Amino acid sequence: MSWKNLRSIIFAGILAALSFVLMRFTEFPLLPQASFLKTDLGDIPLLVGAYFFGPLIGVAIAFVKDLLFFISGAGSGGPIGVLLNFIATGTFALVVGLVSFKKKNDLTLALGLILGTIALVLVMIPANLWAIPKLLPSWTKEQTLTYIFTINVPFNILKGLLDTVVTFLVVKALKGRRIFSQN
Repeated sequence: MSWKNLRSIIFAGILAALSFVLMRFTEFPLLPQASFLKTDLGDIPLLVGAYFFGPLIGVAIAFVKDLLFFISGAGSGGPIGVLLNFIATGTFALVVGLVSFKKKNDLTLALGLILGTIALVLVMIPANLWAIPKLLPSWTKEQTLTYIFTINVPFNILKGLLDTVVTFLVVKALKGRRIFSQN
């Protein structure tokens, strides 16, 4: 194993642990009408990892973070909620990592974060169409669609925008300090 690969694995482990701790202890609601939908700062380390180390590392960090979250007994959504979080954050990380894989600059970072937000919002529509009947079997199709388009989509847009702004600022700070430089 090369030093570069070992460094990537070590940093991915550190970012996964940080992502879990932030997810576990920084949850907060974004929408007053849906206080059960919470976001957290745990997405930031996995997006940083996806940018610096590629899409697979970003998705791996998301998986480890959500696995630790599930094992710790946190989250009110149970296994389905954790799976939905993995789908959302894994999609976001995958897009950020793919867009910035070859070239790492402010433009690819911003583009990856914006496209990642769009992908997160779009992927979560069918994911919620699948999950909501399992979580709330008494809901009608109309109630499910109303919830998705009036609460869940706006929540995911706000979550993506928050993650985009914070991640952009964190990556800019880290690039200036050359913490994850490959030299």
